Amino acid sequence: MRSGRLLERLAGPPRDGGTGGSARSPARWRTRRGGPDPWSAAAEVADQPWLRGRRASLAREGLQQSLLFPLTRVVTSPKVSGADDLLHAPQPAVIAPNHSSDVDTPLVLWALPRVWRMRTVVGAASDRFYASRRTALMASLWINTFPFDRGSEGRGLAAAAEHLRGGSNVLIYPQATRTSGLGGLRGGVGRLCVATGTPAVPVHVSGTGLLMPKGRGVTRRGRTEVRFGPAVEPLAGEEPQEFTERVGAAIGALAGAAGRR
Repeated sequence: MRSGRLLERLAGPPRDGGTGGSARSPARWRTRRGGPDPWSAAAEVADQPWLRGRRASLAREGLQQSLLFPLTRVVTSPKVSGADDLLHAPQPAVIAPNHSSDVDTPLVLWALPRVWRMRTVVGAASDRFYASRRTALMASLWINTFPFDRGSEGRGLAAAAEHLRGGSNVLIYPQATRTSGLGGLRGGVGRLCVATGTPAVPVHVSGTGLLMPKGRGVTRRGRTEVRFGPAVEPLAGEEPQEFTERVGAAIGALAGAAGRR
């Protein structure tokens, strides 16, 4: 009773001027939005592991070979070097390319030997590629992605480490996002490789930023090059940042070799 009277006092006098009649409730409430949903970032779609099963893998191989890779080759006219050396490199490994365009991922996947590509999963930014179920399904089916949480890099690296422990190669970008040039390396690849004892394969991709710039679609056709370098093994007692710098130097050396060609 006391709580009920307190609520009455907080509510104020009846809307009819205090005559004792019941206040009339609105027949309809209208929802008004004052801006973007503050909880939208928490609504990301979960991983789709069923799209890594045998049937899905066969479907993905068919889609890639019949549509994705031919289209990629038409747009990029690629040249590949160093891929054959991967046939003698240990797996699983972290595949670490520089990143300037959305076309980098299908281009690198196409350039990989099939025995590597069939065992490779791609870390895709969860806030971008897993923001809706449709986008998540398309990314998972076409390029075999898993959600990489950039807002909590530790969680993203933990997911990548789980794939490595399961025997899969993991393709993640040391720059974390599309960037012009070779700067802006993050420490994620170093933390992942040092923690799991996994080698990193440095990759340099050139020319894609001109064909499909950040924030735009394909603007033109052109020539590109994908260069794979020898795997970089983490050393005993090496700090993650030191390993990241070695991987960055290896990517830079590949870029220099491409420039001298």
